[in-house]
Amino acid sequence: MERAAKSKLTPQNEATNANAGVGHEIRGVRRAMGMTLAECAEAASLSVGFLSLVERGQKQPSLDALQRISSALGIEIGWLFPPSPNDDPIENRYVVRKGFRRRIDYSRLSGTDYLGETDYLLSPSIDGQLAMSLMQFSPGGHSGDNPLNHEGEEVGYVLAGQLTLEVDGHVFVLEEGDSFGFAGDKPHRYINNGSVELQIIHTNTPVIMTAR
Repeated sequence: MERAAKSKLTPQNEATNANAGVGHEIRGVRRAMGMTLAECAEAASLSVGFLSLVERGQKQPSLDALQRISSALGIEIGWLFPPSPNDDPIENRYVVRKGFRRRIDYSRLSGTDYLGETDYLLSPSIDGQLAMSLMQFSPGGHSGDNPLNHEGEEVGYVLAGQLTLEVDGHVFVLEEGDSFGFAGDKPHRYINNGSVELQIIHTNTPVIMTAR
């Protein structure tokens, strides 16, 4: 059986893929933040038509435009350029290499370090109906003093440590290998009452990245 030849990108195709990748990321974050195209364009002092073309990969934004868009979305500009070991724009659409994960900081606040929580995106992007992340809580860490609630659903798998899960007034203690799922509109909290780091593989749909 013959192996399929590895595709090669011409400079023009490389530029097209790069533009599409940036637009893909902008659209994903905007939707996850619950912003309309018009709201984002107004916040970035750009036209709706221009931003629409950028999101569709049909317009190459300048550095100034990218900075305006990033500021409007409340993210660092680096988020729009997923790191990878080989800078292959096609691979970046489908694969996230270990050691090259993007951190989710809920940027409209100051991050979640003060809660003892760190979150890393495991999915290639957030421009879809679901996203998978790695949630890490240091001993005593938690998802916040107040329960969270939102549209959609959440499911998770305890990879390491012990999770105290509060859902709709109920409290459950989950150990390594246990899993969970619930409707996002039920008030919920994640707590690490254990003595070691808690790690959770977490998936939610639809993708939401609003400030906590």
